[in-house]
Amino acid sequence: MTKKTRQKIELGAKKKAEIAKAFGVSIQNVSQALLYKRNSLKAEKIREAALVNGGMLVQIIDVTDEFKKAVKVLDAKGNVVKTIKE
Repeated sequence: MTKKTRQKIELGAKKKAEIAKAFGVSIQNVSQALLYKRNSLKAEKIREAALVNGGMLVQIIDVTDEFKKAVKVLDAKGNVVKTIKE
């Protein structure tokens, strides 16, 4: 089973506002760049500026699929009627 990974850069609100002002974009644009939702050249520069200004790169590993179990639906006599896997 492959684990889904993603990354983001954590940075305080004050620094996000400073970077937004420096690049002439909204704070929302900075947030999306730091969440890797945007991949333009400007977004790359915003991420670089965030790391230089104290941002922390975080890698997130999604392991929720490992904890999913099949659920058995039983009738009144305890016989398995249906199995649900999600």
